[in-house]
Amino acid sequence: MQVSKYSVTLIYSALVNVALAPSLAAQTSSATASQNAESSVFEVEAGITLSQEFTDNVFLTANGKRSDFVTVVAPWIDLSMQSDDLRLRFGVLAEIGRFADNSSENYDDYTIDAELRYRLGDGLFAFGGLEYKWDHENRNSPDDVNGVAPTEFRDASGYFGVGGTLNGNAFRFGANVRKLDFDDTAVAGGASINNDDRDRTETEIGGRIGIAKTANGEVFVQGIYDRRKYDAATDDFGFARSSDGIQASIGYTGKIGNLTGELTFGALSQGYDDARFDRVTALDVGANLIWRPGPDTRVTGVIDRTLEETTTSGASGYLATSAGVRVRHRIAQDLSLAGYFFLTENDYQGINRTDVLAETGIGLRYHFNPKIYMDTNYAFEKRLSDVAGADYDEHRIEFMLGYDFQPAFTAEPAARAKFSPGDFYVGTQLGHGFLQTKVDGPRGAGGNLTADFGDHGSVAGIFGGYRTSFGNLVLGAEANIDFANMDWSHDADRDFSVKTGNSLGLSAIVGVRTAARNLVYGRFGAVATEFDSRYARGGTVVTTEDYKTGFLLGLGAEVPLARGLSGRIEYQIRSYSDYQLGAPLGGPNDDNFANLQGAALFGLIYQIGARDEVVEPVKPTVFSGFYAGGMLGHSALQSDNTGPRPTAAAPVFTLDATRAGQGFSGAVFAGYGQQFGDWYLGAEAELELSSAGWNIERNPTGRIYSVGKQHALNAMLRVGYVVNDSVLLYGRAGYSVGRFETDYTYAGTTVRQSDTLSGLRIGAGVEFALSEKVNLRMDYTYTDYGSHQVNYGSGIDSFDTSENHFQVGLAYRF
Repeated sequence: MQVSKYSVTLIYSALVNVALAPSLAAQTSSATASQNAESSVFEVEAGITLSQEFTDNVFLTANGKRSDFVTVVAPWIDLSMQSDDLRLRFGVLAEIGRFADNSSENYDDYTIDAELRYRLGDGLFAFGGLEYKWDHENRNSPDDVNGVAPTEFRDASGYFGVGGTLNGNAFRFGANVRKLDFDDTAVAGGASINNDDRDRTETEIGGRIGIAKTANGEVFVQGIYDRRKYDAATDDFGFARSSDGIQASIGYTGKIGNLTGELTFGALSQGYDDARFDRVTALDVGANLIWRPGPDTRVTGVIDRTLEETTTSGASGYLATSAGVRVRHRIAQDLSLAGYFFLTENDYQGINRTDVLAETGIGLRYHFNPKIYMDTNYAFEKRLSDVAGADYDEHRIEFMLGYDFQPAFTAEPAARAKFSPGDFYVGTQLGHGFLQTKVDGPRGAGGNLTADFGDHGSVAGIFGGYRTSFGNLVLGAEANIDFANMDWSHDADRDFSVKTGNSLGLSAIVGVRTAARNLVYGRFGAVATEFDSRYARGGTVVTTEDYKTGFLLGLGAEVPLARGLSGRIEYQIRSYSDYQLGAPLGGPNDDNFANLQGAALFGLIYQIGARDEVVEPVKPTVFSGFYAGGMLGHSALQSDNTGPRPTAAAPVFTLDATRAGQGFSGAVFAGYGQQFGDWYLGAEAELELSSAGWNIERNPTGRIYSVGKQHALNAMLRVGYVVNDSVLLYGRAGYSVGRFETDYTYAGTTVRQSDTLSGLRIGAGVEFALSEKVNLRMDYTYTDYGSHQVNYGSGIDSFDTSENHFQVGLAYRF
């Protein structure tokens, strides 16, 4: 697990939740056990899980991926005692992982922790806890040093404090101390990396007190003093990293309808012992909200911002801002579905680096009986960075068997999951997508090139599958054949290109139907695509035509149109195994090519042998009126790049290449629409933040440059048609004004310029109701932003930029 700092000093309820939930199994069993907490004097909770995982990217690299199987055993036990005045808990957790082929990645993690709460009197209690971990640093850590094995460390922490109520307002005061001790990490060649300069002690002291009561909650203020003291005066690069600072915020905790939780808003400030590090002062925001749209569904939204430590030279730390959602839905007593999606931005302080990490996953749990269960999980993780070579993506598939000492439920045969008759279906789809290739290879004497290439194009295909239902849960399998027309080329002193061909795919589908029978689903599976690759250099030409295998991830929605006929919108991302290419092929100067595709697909589905369904009448969805909402998205940015590349061999040569990269986006929007019978007309404005971009880096000499989209203001018209009184199918067109940043370094000259680019944006999407006031929408747009130039002194490069953009969002209708 990644080392990070958690501000857990002052909020006792958060400390209890973390300590009582060392694993998913613990969460399940403790929910039942807590029902008897008041009458229990002594209680034992225990469990064990055995899982088999597959990862397609053990070391989390963009090029040179290595896959492996991992066996993980995780036993745990909690002992608790409760009396009128005292609550005491002691826990032990172990997680032991063994890799089939990469034994250097094996790990043995252990945690021992204890906590107590003692009532000192009416309205006053004391609390405290201790925890000790033997842990390892995950390969996704920003401070991973690429050792031959993960970095191991010890993490010891303790907290204590008092809390209660004063004049009806809650308060807590306390302190938390954490000690981190890192082992040195071996690297290739027998040397080792010194990690003693990371050892440190973190101390937090602070308090929180309510200042005003509301009908359903409380307004509070809180503050923390934060001291981080490193054992070494300076790190291996000569930086004095010890620091101290404060965090102060105002917040609200309470309940509004089916929504409960907490919001905070404030500021944080941290000053460093090293004079070369500027003080970091930033907005501090937080949220932990729980929405229960129904008795069997729980949606949790989280926003968090922390200032993290780093070993990156020149950076004092990085601001980690995370936002995400977790969903749990109980289909039946013995069957449940869980999913999550999180975005994290790591903004490095003092250097020009920003990473964006996306994590998403879905899991299905089936209980054979109240104590024994099986989990089937899929997870996808992707990092995009403005530092060349720091991107990666990973697919993980896990099958887990678990046992809980405490039963998760009281068995009732009538409440168990029941199958519905399954159906076969066929369909066809059209769409638009992108191809990105990350190229990594040697250049010159001891040099290296890391660069992003790609382009966009059309996609068409046919598919067929089978699915069945368990209440409103839909499970299925689908096979597809796609035909794509995407290619890019690089014409310079060496020429190379990639073109996509046909694709064959097989995937599993998991979805949930709404009351109006609309289906929201995710998919994951395997794919094989033909890639035509060409490489020419010095008169030698090499071509390859091979199918490359990989994994696909998709998110989509289906809406009924007529008996047996449905419409579909879906967004897919596909990543493939990488390969070597060069001219001649097979030597030490080969490049590594890693391909990735994405596409927005619009399809029609016919259900074979469709039957009339008996469904509950649903109130028609009102699409007229004012609305506002937010969206999350994924973008592919392409730039046709031309410019002079004078060399001794070719003094008047001109580069012609297509650069491409990806990024995530977040947006808020507001608009007004009016329904005229089944037709709809509306207009809206959208403010979008984006991390989409691409980069190229040739070291130690050569050009380093990148183009990235920062934000955009979009004005759009929507024209649509309402189907079945519940689904809006729409097209959208308008204008986008975006801010782009270009960094260019060559021959000792560095240019950093911002440009405002604008262009026509067109697209299509679907919208339907999740509740009376909240609608879900998915849409895809394409924008041509036109061209801009960068003058770096000895030449001028031109960039003609366009964007493919898919978004998922919620709209609230007033």
